Parts: sequence; structure tokens; C-alpha cells
Amino acid sequence: MTPREWEKLLLGATGRVRRRVSPLARTGGRGRSVGVGAAGDTTIYADKVAEEELLKAVGRRARVLSEEAGPLGDPGLEALAIVDPLDGSSNFEHGIPFYCTSVAIAGGSSIEDIAVGVVRDLVSGDVYSAVRGSGARKNGKRIHTSRTRDLSDAVIGVDLSRGGKEGAQRLAPLVGGARRQVHFGANALELCYLAEGRTDAFVDLRGRIRITDVAAGFLIAKEAGATVSRADGGMLDPVFDLSHRLSFVASSNLGLHKQILELVGKGPGG
Repeated sequence: MTPREWEKLLLGATGRVRRRVSPLARTGGRGRSVGVGAAGDTTIYADKVAEEELLKAVGRRARVLSEEAGPLGDPGLEALAIVDPLDGSSNFEHGIPFYCTSVAIAGGSSIEDIAVGVVRDLVSGDVYSAVRGSGARKNGKRIHTSRTRDLSDAVIGVDLSRGGKEGAQRLAPLVGGARRQVHFGANALELCYLAEGRTDAFVDLRGRIRITDVAAGFLIAKEAGATVSRADGGMLDPVFDLSHRLSFVASSNLGLHKQILELVGKGPGG
């Protein structure tokens, strides 16, 4: 399949995920556990429903790496679908309306091999997509990162959850220097907010993120103009494996990125 064919298939599949998951958000059992996923987190019923829909769409066309089911499929298939069926599941469980489904298609084992990314907001229905080398889109219209270059004017997403005292201390200069610090609880969707200029950067130095959480969001953000790297400024090169965890800094432009790296680039998690 061509990248455009993959994009079209994933747009349809994520739309079907929303139609199946949305009714579950209005029921008292929205957080019902159905087991433990391959990544070690609790799987709720909505995770399972979303994954089933995505696997029906991609399962015969690509190998799959899913946060819930783990690695699946024919090892002879060239394409790899990197799937987070329900990013922001804790928000979903608590009735907080910020969660999404995320799928990326890669033709190799490097983040540079990710060719297609689709993230659908399961609350609003907005869908973000990118094909490598062709820009990023929201609901079919081109999007771009913000032009904010000064940290004091920037709205920055920072994930501090379960980062410990050391992590909070490391991020304190960044939080104190930014215009505003926010965190919504679904990293794939937060990278899309960066891509369309709603926020100016997103920083996660906890060493807890999996490639399934952010593969599609990375491509969308980069195609919209974002600069993405490790905290020490090195190239981000995560392993496509659920046991691998990463940290990263993503900024709307290189000028702002350099200011952020000056504040957070030293210490563990880079």
C-alpha cells in the first residue's frame, strides 16, 4: 500500500473507533478492567474495543505493535503499524474529555522510517494526519507550528506525573521561565496541539514514554514544523519495542528549542 492509501485506511478506521468508544464514555462502566496489556498497564474495556477495530483494519496488511496486545502479525510483512488504541485512558476512566486513538505506519525500525501518522481526538472527532514529506493536516487542512520564539511567551506542555522530586527540580527553571505550563494527559494528542500551534512545546523527561504513545504524534509534529530531540539535543532514535522507554523535547521551532535545551539538557533522562 502507498502512504496515501494507508492514510485513507487509518482515517476510516479511527473514525470507526470513535463511533464504538463514544457510547462507552457515557456509561458507568467506562473504566471496567478486562486484564493487563502487553505493556503492563491495566486494560479497560474501551482499550479492547478500540484495539479490535484497529486490528481489523491493519492486521492483514502489516505487523502490529500495540500497547495492549503487544507484537502481532506475519513477520514477513514489511509495514509495521504502531498502535495506541486509547491514549489518555486514565482521562477516559475519570470522565475527563481528553483522549485519542493513535496509529503510525513504519517501513523500518527507525523513527525516521515512520511514513504515516493518524491521531483522532475521540471526543471532538478532530483528526490529525501526516504523510512523511507532505506536511501535516487537521481535518484535511494544513497545519503549522507556532512562531513563538521566546520562552517567556511560550505555552509549554510538561508531563510531571510520577516523575519524582528530581524530575520536578530539573524542570523547575523551564516551568518558571515559560508563560504558562499545561498538561492534558494524552501525549499523542498533546503533540498534535503543538503541531497546530495551540501550544509551543511539549517536554517529557521522565523516561517512561513508549513508542506506541507518540509514534504518530512525532511525525505529525515534525511535518508541521516542530523540532524534536533528546534533552541533550541528540537525535531521537527509540527502539520499536514496548520495553524501551524514552524522554524527549518537542518545540515549535529551532530557536525556542535551543532555549529549552539550555534549561533541561543536563541530567538523567536526556
